[in-house]
Amino acid sequence: MALHRTVPAALALVLATGPAAMAADPSPLPTGIRGSIEADEQIDVGSAAQSVHVVWAFSNSTGDAPVPPRQTFVVDGRGLAGIARIAVADPRCTAQGQVFTCVNKDISQLMNLDFTVQADTGAALGATGTIKYTVSDGHDPGATARTKVVVGVPKLVVGKVPAMTHVGTGSRIDLPLRLRNTGDLATDRRIVLRWESAGGLDFDRKFSNCGYSVGSDLVAPDGRTSVTCVFTAPVAAGATVELSSPLTATVGEHVMTSVTDYWAEFLKPGDQPVMGTEPGTGPALTLVPASGAGAGFERGAQGRVGVFADNSADLAATATAKPGPGAHEWTLALNVVDHGPASVYGTDDESVAVVDVVLPEHTVATDYRHAESEDSVHGPCLLWDGDTGTAPFEAGHRRYVCTVPYGIAAGGSQEFGLSVKTDKDYDGAKGTATVRPGPAGIPLHDPRASNDSVTFTFGTLAATGTDRTALVATAAAGAALLGGTLLVLRRRRRSR
Repeated sequence: MALHRTVPAALALVLATGPAAMAADPSPLPTGIRGSIEADEQIDVGSAAQSVHVVWAFSNSTGDAPVPPRQTFVVDGRGLAGIARIAVADPRCTAQGQVFTCVNKDISQLMNLDFTVQADTGAALGATGTIKYTVSDGHDPGATARTKVVVGVPKLVVGKVPAMTHVGTGSRIDLPLRLRNTGDLATDRRIVLRWESAGGLDFDRKFSNCGYSVGSDLVAPDGRTSVTCVFTAPVAAGATVELSSPLTATVGEHVMTSVTDYWAEFLKPGDQPVMGTEPGTGPALTLVPASGAGAGFERGAQGRVGVFADNSADLAATATAKPGPGAHEWTLALNVVDHGPASVYGTDDESVAVVDVVLPEHTVATDYRHAESEDSVHGPCLLWDGDTGTAPFEAGHRRYVCTVPYGIAAGGSQEFGLSVKTDKDYDGAKGTATVRPGPAGIPLHDPRASNDSVTFTFGTLAATGTDRTALVATAAAGAALLGGTLLVLRRRRRSR
């Protein structure tokens, strides 16, 4: 008797159609991948080529599908006819008129594009057009985006603010500011003005359209305060405006040198500025037509003003020598201590103070404690190279210059460490460490010269004198204590 099995209809269809049906290209199933484009909402263009940067991406909502390797990104500039022209130099792209098709063939290629836009000769100021972008991978949902192009470029420059000297601590100062639109188009976006101060200024929080931030420690030499204000009113091309009221700030008791950087920038549509942690409480600060001649203008949208207070910093040098791990080896710990009242802050990258270290005869330095980062407690030491020069550290010498690179807070200190080796002829002679003003050229007005220099010795009692001597107690024959008093000043971690 023949046996019969029932074949399901769907399976029968597959069997009937055979290999020819399987070779057909089926429609891809949905993968959960979607494209996106990040581009400026608006760009202003003039006679010079304006750079544009666009980024695209494919995101996977399901988490189980890879990013498509083949991607097509199109820049369509046909909406700029008579207004501006696009130029694309990327080798991934081919052009057909003002339409540029760019293809990524594998996932190793960048998912962004840089190109330029330049206004057409004779295009009317204020004329607008549109760039359209599309991205796709051939079957998943792609994305589109548009950028508005405006002919004409507003350009802000900031006014110079003269330095303020001989300012009393505790006094209040005014910080005015002027702006000029040197471009050929009125500003059409919100303007952000920002002031960032280091060195101890405390701004009054009195304008409602401004945000204020205060650093965690105004005693620290680089303790920062900032003000950020947003203005919505346009500034006409060629117009000069100023703050309706100057910013005001109090000069802290630890201020000696303070610098305030300020700048102007445009906010992109939809962007929100970082306004600081504390809002202002008074009326809004506005921009009004400027009066008077002013102090001139910077070349761009950034400026800096210095505030120099009638203050002093009592910097003292200390030194402590301790036995090292081997015979005739020593560690020399040096400190620059700021006894105040002022913190010492550098206004540039130059050192605010240095320690001139002269080791005694028959001793040499073999190494120094390296600063791995700005947060290290130890500052760098360099080889002395004449009265006005230094060179990278080199072992085997007696004279070095250790530098205070960032500043010292009132009550704080900067540490240094030298490894020293004595030879058989060393007889206990003294070395010296002297703190001096650094190449930053900041006058310290140090009220006490007597603690600027310290002497030290390695293992032998120094002669009594008016200077301070760091002595080291060592064990002789495992029993007798040699030496005398060890001068130790409590060291604090450097405040910055």
